[in-house]
Amino acid sequence: MTLGDGIRRDVATVSEEERGRLRDAFLLLDTAKYAYPDGVTYWDKQEETHKGAHAAGQDVHGGPAFLPWHRELCNRLERLLRLVDPQLSLHYWDWTTDPRVGGVGRAALFTPDFMGSSDGDIGVPFPDFESTEGPLHPKVWRHVAPGKPKAVDQLHAAMSLGVAPDDTIVTAGDNQPKGQQYTAMDKVLQGSHNYIHSGYIGGTIFNAHFSFHDPFVFLLHSNCDRLWARWQNSPGHAWRLDPTQVYGFVGAAPASSVNAVLEPWATGGPDEVRPWFDDSDPADPPVAKTAKHPTIVAPALYDR
Repeated sequence: MTLGDGIRRDVATVSEEERGRLRDAFLLLDTAKYAYPDGVTYWDKQEETHKGAHAAGQDVHGGPAFLPWHRELCNRLERLLRLVDPQLSLHYWDWTTDPRVGGVGRAALFTPDFMGSSDGDIGVPFPDFESTEGPLHPKVWRHVAPGKPKAVDQLHAAMSLGVAPDDTIVTAGDNQPKGQQYTAMDKVLQGSHNYIHSGYIGGTIFNAHFSFHDPFVFLLHSNCDRLWARWQNSPGHAWRLDPTQVYGFVGAAPASSVNAVLEPWATGGPDEVRPWFDDSDPADPPVAKTAKHPTIVAPALYDR
């Protein structure tokens, strides 16, 4: 493993030093040194972005733009992290593992040295990370279910009752016509993702309107993106890297959300979502992108 090589890895397997640098970058992004002109920190702006898009009707959850919208969010967060520390990558949590348990070559993730507590307020190292849930939960909190996430088959994963094995997600829909394969895979991947939010981690991450207050959510979504990238890079399926083909029949429908400009990262106009749009993003200038934009279709580099 080479720090700074741009590869996103299973965060439980990187060095203790690299996890510490990632933790410190999350902390620094929530300081006055890293704030937008409106005074909101780069970190808090990610929650505003997610919440605002969800409330404004963007396809943040449930539809075909779920994966590309969150890929753009993760890519932008990674660029912000690299403003703090250019050698960092947005690593992922393998959701087939218990994040509280370490082992040979693996570190526990919910510790005071990295992601905080798995039950109650997350505390150290993020004691000042606030939520906007109300007076009962002013700080980010978790209530992780016992053991590792429940492993289920493709059908039950699609129903948000557990997580399917990686290979099951990546091959979901392979027996379908080409135009239907993205939709079939997306259904199983989204269902697994939904279970992690509401059935496994709970707490602040449970509710879509508050979930991006918790830094662990980006490790979760990096894993979602990894699985989509694996699907795209499957041997014999080069068309999945083609912006005109990757989304299949939903990409051919003019009214589909994958053909709409992804907000709030556009340049203004009648479809702009306010007031949380900011045209001074230090990670990337505003640009009107649909889910078919090459920078969104092209996946990041992952270790597997």
